[in-house]
Amino acid sequence: MNNQEIFARNREKFARFYNRTGHLTAEKITRGHGRDHDLMVAQYGAMIAESERVGEMAWCAALVHSFDRYYSSGEVNTLTEVCLGLLDPEFSPDELGEILVAVRDHSKPNDPFDSPTLIVLKDADRLANSTASVLFRVGQHRSNIPACIPEYLGRLHPDSTFRNPKSCYDALWFNFEWEAMLRLPKAKQIGVEKFDFLEKFIRRVETEFREVG
Repeated sequence: MNNQEIFARNREKFARFYNRTGHLTAEKITRGHGRDHDLMVAQYGAMIAESERVGEMAWCAALVHSFDRYYSSGEVNTLTEVCLGLLDPEFSPDELGEILVAVRDHSKPNDPFDSPTLIVLKDADRLANSTASVLFRVGQHRSNIPACIPEYLGRLHPDSTFRNPKSCYDALWFNFEWEAMLRLPKAKQIGVEKFDFLEKFIRRVETEFREVG
């Protein structure tokens, strides 16, 4: 199956879940995250998983992995469990538990005890966060800081951190950390072109500022 066919199949197979998560996230665009991001993560998960079953589990996990950005901490667990309940009996109780843990832990550092679904979800999220669309998303996510600080082009501002970059330019630099964190062979293969594009884009920004003196 090609990627369009995978999407069509999963959308039909998990129709109630797909529609419910879509309803819950339709107007929840916050800090660079929206339904478009969740769907991209889902598709990358299906593409890089080493088995179709794990790919399906990661695909479903991706559609609820941003709930923590849309809803209060008190609502997240309830909504996630309600949505995952719609996947019964497509998945066993153990598989649903694995999906739930993957959703809960997808932002944590890599761990040798990560389940196959969690490994896929982490890699897929990092790939989605390294696509060309991140150029738009960093502006949504970091609308309160300058696009760049000309004096610091070519290097990070000394006070910039991943959580607190001093410019959108610096925020893009931190995306390169994702490359070393990818674990699945297909994720690494897909990532090569994406990180190369970001590198060229950043260098282009530097060139254009030199161009105008």
